Amino acid sequence: MSVTGPKRAFVLAAGYGTRMLPLTRDLPKPLMPLWGKPLLQHALEMLARWGVRDVLINLHHKPGDILEFLRGHSGFGLRIALSFEPEILGTGGALQKAGWFVDEQPFWLINSDVTANLNPAPLVRAFQRGNPIAALWLHPSRGPRTVEMRNGRITNFASSKPGAPGTYTFCGLHLLSPRILRHIPESGFAGIIDAYVRAMRRGEKVLGVCIKNSYWADLGTPAQYLDAHAETRAAVGSKRDKTFVAVGANCAIARDAVVTDSVLWDGTQVASGACVHRSVIGRGTRVEGRVEGVACRGDIGLERAEAAAITAAGMKPEDTTIYPLSARGSARTFTRVQAGARTVMLIRYSVEREENALYCGHARFLARAGIRVPKVLADCPAERVAVMEDLGSRSLTAAIKGAAPARVFDLYRKVLDEVVRLHEKGTALARKSRVRLMPPFDERLYRWERDFFADQLLRRRMGIRPALIRAAAAELARVAGRLLLEPRVLIHRDLQSSNIYLTEKGPALIDFQGMRMGPAAYDLASLLCDPYVALPVELQARLLAYYNRKARVPVPEEVFRLAVVERLAQAMGAYVRLGRIPGMRPFERYITQAANSQLLAATEIEGMAAIKQLARELSRKKFDRD
Repeated sequence: MSVTGPKRAFVLAAGYGTRMLPLTRDLPKPLMPLWGKPLLQHALEMLARWGVRDVLINLHHKPGDILEFLRGHSGFGLRIALSFEPEILGTGGALQKAGWFVDEQPFWLINSDVTANLNPAPLVRAFQRGNPIAALWLHPSRGPRTVEMRNGRITNFASSKPGAPGTYTFCGLHLLSPRILRHIPESGFAGIIDAYVRAMRRGEKVLGVCIKNSYWADLGTPAQYLDAHAETRAAVGSKRDKTFVAVGANCAIARDAVVTDSVLWDGTQVASGACVHRSVIGRGTRVEGRVEGVACRGDIGLERAEAAAITAAGMKPEDTTIYPLSARGSARTFTRVQAGARTVMLIRYSVEREENALYCGHARFLARAGIRVPKVLADCPAERVAVMEDLGSRSLTAAIKGAAPARVFDLYRKVLDEVVRLHEKGTALARKSRVRLMPPFDERLYRWERDFFADQLLRRRMGIRPALIRAAAAELARVAGRLLLEPRVLIHRDLQSSNIYLTEKGPALIDFQGMRMGPAAYDLASLLCDPYVALPVELQARLLAYYNRKARVPVPEEVFRLAVVERLAQAMGAYVRLGRIPGMRPFERYITQAANSQLLAATEIEGMAAIKQLARELSRKKFDRD
């Protein structure tokens, strides 16, 4: 059977590269270098090796850059045409728009933002059997594994159990029949997977093919981009090296700088004494100090509104280097902005969570109450941008790792001094001022928390039987009823260790936008039974006693335990929700510790049989191994 492949290929190069921001504000993702060669070039050279002669590339984001790149090269032995999309059309829409390119023969369709090394013959052979509408390259172990297949035919693209045995990842390479155009709308945005589903419902076959001795990697995020460099370093002669550095043209690295497992784009400058690890440094960017992650020139990587906010904070974007921080689950992004010795924190936020718009106002209010919080340097609510004082990188979570018990107690004692100030001075000022708070803890909010816990974790994630869920909800309702009897004070609402930073002046609070009136015990439960740090029970008791000595209104131990049961139910639901966000699945690992702490608290409370049963089940499950 012949394995001669198609002579035509469609290369997808129109995407925004959102997950690689801010780097893709400078270079479109197809031009990002992999060992010094643009991803698009890797793809075109591979297609040429397969015998392809005609290529169509779709363009949208930064099309001029891609056009100039192609003009500057010899064509790779290919006849290349371009299809510009003024509005991005999706894979299916791009195909339909460029239907003129498709003749009566099969053709390749490939993403330009992956790296691959494979023999295409198995795909061609599979396609030549049975007249399928498509044959897709699948990987049995890498990636999200959301595709289900039976006897070589794909049956489901959205498995309800991703990663389970018998699931696969689609690698972005299609071998297509021109019949696919019949299943794509004639105009507008359209996805290719939707087209496959429609075709399958009409009796068409979509085949899946796993190829032995192949290599595939998605380069969608900075971490994946770095991993791909590490995995392919043998191809550039560094197989024996334990670490790698991919250095672009005209880079300057100080002799005493240390650079490991990083990619430096053209024109990077690494200052004396810098330590750069697992980083991607954008073109023409200067970095100094400790760097891990992404770094980019401010005048390239900042959007217009962001640059205006930085200017309002007294910095020139062209003199800055920006360092985006890891994703958070609060519909906000954080970027450290550096100019010389000065750093600030740039915040972009969405008002899909109403509380995000309150952050700057709350910061000013808390500062008036004498509570340490970051100073507001620029507030641009119309653009949903703010610039805040940079408190550094030393969170309470990080500070107590490996610390002696006496040191841990001392750190928490200082934090509790700040908490007492919040609960007392903050409450007094809030009652006199017009500060806008989130709705207080009342029966409705407690009901929302237990419904959130039941829906996110018990039903959707664990599949707990309904009778046990109802029993647990009834117990949590009784907990809420008791907490409603407690005096209301101004509380932080999310007072875990990751929201406390240690500065030269003492502990400072962040992420207080959910601030509201509620029981002091809720904050203490958040802080002392924080799954991120797992304080020993004896230390929790000592710290609760310390708070009670300092506060005018102490929190009884039984009320504290009730608040622990309530708070950790909400937290476990949040860990599941966060875990669904790409790249944030590790949050689920904290469910086990949260369940352990909830079980200990529930054991001391009468009438908690259902909560104790659930907590035992949850504490035994290894969520990070799913």
